[in-house]
Amino acid sequence: MSRITKELLRKRAEHNEMMLGNLEEIALTLRGNHQNREFRLILQASKNLIALKQYNRKNGESNQAQRIRISQLEGIEQCESLVKLDLTVNFIGLEQIEESVQCLSQCRLKELYLTGNPCTDWAGCRDYVIGSVDSLQTLDGKDISHSDRIKAKHNLPKLQEELLYAIEEEKMKEETRKHQEEMKKQLGEDDGKQFYTPETRKEMYLQQAREKEEKDRRNNPDKYVIKELTSTFNKDGSVRQCDEGQYKPNLNQWDDPEFTILTMKIPKFLDTQLVDVNVNPKYVSVRIKGKLTQLRLDDEIIVSKSTIQRSEITGELVIKMPKVTPNLIIKQLNEKNKKQQEQQKLTQKQQEELKQRQEQQRIDLLLQKSQIRQTLLPDDDMPDLE
Repeated sequence: MSRITKELLRKRAEHNEMMLGNLEEIALTLRGNHQNREFRLILQASKNLIALKQYNRKNGESNQAQRIRISQLEGIEQCESLVKLDLTVNFIGLEQIEESVQCLSQCRLKELYLTGNPCTDWAGCRDYVIGSVDSLQTLDGKDISHSDRIKAKHNLPKLQEELLYAIEEEKMKEETRKHQEEMKKQLGEDDGKQFYTPETRKEMYLQQAREKEEKDRRNNPDKYVIKELTSTFNKDGSVRQCDEGQYKPNLNQWDDPEFTILTMKIPKFLDTQLVDVNVNPKYVSVRIKGKLTQLRLDDEIIVSKSTIQRSEITGELVIKMPKVTPNLIIKQLNEKNKKQQEQQKLTQKQQEELKQRQEQQRIDLLLQKSQIRQTLLPDDDMPDLE
């Protein structure tokens, strides 16, 4: 049985930059060691593994989903090209058969397998499915003839009424079974028999997975050795300065008199959950996938007012830490530089205004000269046009 782990989910979450915190949809391809079965599901993170979601919307012509604890179908009507669906040995019961069949009736499904599901214990299950899904041609490996469809359509209203009574009977049987189990537990009687339910199947698979993991631990003990994290202090008690992950941090303590800023270029596809930041008054440490990057600070900082941000585009990590005592020398230099820049801008503006005035005066002078020349020239002296 394939186990769904965080590492597996991160590998399949490349479309979400391998981040699990805001993951909404993921495609899983799992291979089990039982009958070499293979299945593919598209699941929402907020749902459990009991709901079959959209499978390969455009090209999903066939879907094998045997023995994976499916109890209800939903969203499968959006699978435009799905023509074959194998749900052998799942847990689709009478309570879920109506909604599941309505979902299938909106598809162009031609072949369906329901063998081993609790709903097949009801005698009218086959006719109910045939009468509800018009496109169906084969059910549980048996072809559907024209007479079978006419009979199922004719009996469909009656079957819908019988389904309600069958659901009530099933609920009563379930309550009786649970009551008997509780009585056996109270009396201490255990005959070793278990009902075949999603819970018992899950427990069986988990037991198999535990046995497989124990065997793997015995055969490959080095694989499960937990590596000790490196210490943040030296032997003499001083704070270490290190960059084990080779992320080349950039610590800026002098450009801003009120803040100390640390920037690190982290791969953008690295999950933020793998980044552990620890801000202290005299040092800051960042542990990424177990590798420590730590720097000492010249000025004491205020931990509670520090901010930690990461870019969603580049993945860069920025830690902005306000200083307890701002550096007055840097502040004075910055103010002096600011005044000088303002004075330079004012001087440049005055020079530009002076140039504009001079240019305007020159233009006005030329216009005056032109007007004077026109007034001094008599009309008789003007030559005739040829």
